[in-house]
Amino acid sequence: MHSYYIKTLINVLKARNLDVNMLFDNSGIKQVDLEDALNLTAQQLNAISTNAIELSKDRQLGLLVGASMDIPSQGIFGYAIITSPTIGDALRLMVRYNKALLPNLDVKMLSRESRVEVRIKAPHLPDDLERFYIELLYAAIMRSGNTLIPKGRISVHVEFAYDAPYDKTPYQKLFGSKVKFNSTRSMLSFDEAGLNMSIVTANPVARDIFRKECDRLLSRDAHRGMTSERVQEVLLQSGTEFPTSKRVANQLHMSESTLQRRLAKEGYKFQQILDQVRHKLAHEYLSGTQLTINEIAALLGFSDAANFRRSFKRWSKMTPTDLRNGTLTLDKVN
Repeated sequence: MHSYYIKTLINVLKARNLDVNMLFDNSGIKQVDLEDALNLTAQQLNAISTNAIELSKDRQLGLLVGASMDIPSQGIFGYAIITSPTIGDALRLMVRYNKALLPNLDVKMLSRESRVEVRIKAPHLPDDLERFYIELLYAAIMRSGNTLIPKGRISVHVEFAYDAPYDKTPYQKLFGSKVKFNSTRSMLSFDEAGLNMSIVTANPVARDIFRKECDRLLSRDAHRGMTSERVQEVLLQSGTEFPTSKRVANQLHMSESTLQRRLAKEGYKFQQILDQVRHKLAHEYLSGTQLTINEIAALLGFSDAANFRRSFKRWSKMTPTDLRNGTLTLDKVN
């Protein structure tokens, strides 16, 4: 998730012909690390974001970055959003997983007078950084909403707890005419009835699956370093199509032969890790959803249900049907 955020930030800065070489100063990471599945600490995120603000000299940078964040590029988090049943459900997911992207913010979702408010504050941060994060998150929410439904279908109000800029046009273009500055709070609100609108791409079963994956990613150790763990992370974030070992190697910024050599030193082969991930997901799909065997086989990248059944029996010493009719103790994927 953070890799996507940093890449978006870099693209916005480069579009303005700014030199991004100093972006990672005092952050402890390098630009080459973006090929990995980054999980930044709050301090690293603050350092990079502060550098970006200083480079751009633009107090509306957060607005630009948030408005550039599209749902499909957000991996498993994006899949969870677009498969949500309603706009309100998608909004709740975005707020729920805010900690994955912006851990420095205190974000609350409240119902008040037939409207739903998303309130943000981070008084412990410098004013410019707090403003950057608030505008980034509100702009990202609006970009996601405009992707899911036609613009203007939901009444939107926004308030900011700081002075109005010289030019309000970018705010009005993104949020509409009801933009208020010098408020006592920072708040983005929607009419409650509008949030009940259905999303065309809704898929409640798939949404539950992707939500589990989001929870898994959020709970994983932030200090992973072994190649096998990094490969597993990439596979878990890949959604419904598992990448080849060559594509995984490219994401980890190494050749395929180097990837294979490093995995061998740790006692693994790529196929073995892929099977572990498939086995774990298969167990969750079979025991936690009503998906058919054919649907699960497709989700796990098998050409047909027969191949899935053979593989599952090799992994578990029982068939998928046996598991659904009984119980299985599954070792945790390490």
